[in-house]
Amino acid sequence: MPKATKEKKAAKSTKDKPYSKAARSDPTSRRLMSTLTKLFHRLAFSPGRKADDGVPYRYYNDNQNHGGSSNKSEAATRAQLNKFFDDLIPEEEKARSSEPISEIGAEQSMAYLERLEVNMANYELFVVLEIVKAESIGTITRSGFVDGWARVIAETSSHANSSMRVTPDWDGQQQYVRSRVAQALTDDDYFKTLYDFAFQVGREPPQKAVAMAVAVSFWEGLYEPHSNPWRSAHVNWLEQWTAYLREKYGVVKTNEDGEEEVEYKRTVSKDLWTQTRLFAIKTMKDETLGFWSEEQAWPGIIDDFVLWCREKGIVKETKPGDVMEAD
Repeated sequence: MPKATKEKKAAKSTKDKPYSKAARSDPTSRRLMSTLTKLFHRLAFSPGRKADDGVPYRYYNDNQNHGGSSNKSEAATRAQLNKFFDDLIPEEEKARSSEPISEIGAEQSMAYLERLEVNMANYELFVVLEIVKAESIGTITRSGFVDGWARVIAETSSHANSSMRVTPDWDGQQQYVRSRVAQALTDDDYFKTLYDFAFQVGREPPQKAVAMAVAVSFWEGLYEPHSNPWRSAHVNWLEQWTAYLREKYGVVKTNEDGEEEVEYKRTVSKDLWTQTRLFAIKTMKDETLGFWSEEQAWPGIIDDFVLWCREKGIVKETKPGDVMEAD
């Protein structure tokens, strides 16, 4: 994964903020946000979830996942985080329930992410959802929110630099999220964590695979072209990969807004998802695809993609004697 440059590390200008008019007008961002918004709502109401008047929730037990801790500092932190979570819930929803609401659905989750200035159309989305231990795109649970942020606060509480200590408020959460967003561009292991996590939250229960439309949107977000591109010196691999999937498995239809969108005829398995990340790493090191051979255990879709690239003249077929990349 390419390291962040000075330009990438520079602070965002106002016009580059994720919810600026310019960002919303970008065609790719609009398409990603459209797909993710639908996914937010679909997963929030997936089978097995309880809903009341359109807002899913489960009753919450104050003793749940507290681990029996008697630490007063931790108890105070948890109390603050519970209050924080309560503030994310609309007053009318709290009024309708006689018990503390234990999860927020799509609208409140998206409002929370927007308040943190998270770009939901790229990998930043998964930074936050991984922190709060989300089980799906469409829902944030109270237990995951409190446990996740309590762990972060505990881990940073002894940091020598007081500015690095996370506090249970908007400023503290926002600063920590920005630091993790930056880390994703330089830490391969952390990016892998986010990449693997994306697959888990992208599944629609009880499915074990991810819809290809969702997978394509996730790939476009994880390999965001400006900060974390999947490309080599002469090939935009993300562009070619998604073009291949559209050509091979996609059907273009017009949605209710009169815009064209692609429906896919197949899903993406965990193995294909995992192998695509490894394939991406190799393509950025060797854009001739000299590392690939029919004898290797790549998924069939990736094998076909290599042949497609050669047929399209995107890469030239390697000949005997050509230098192959060593593993």
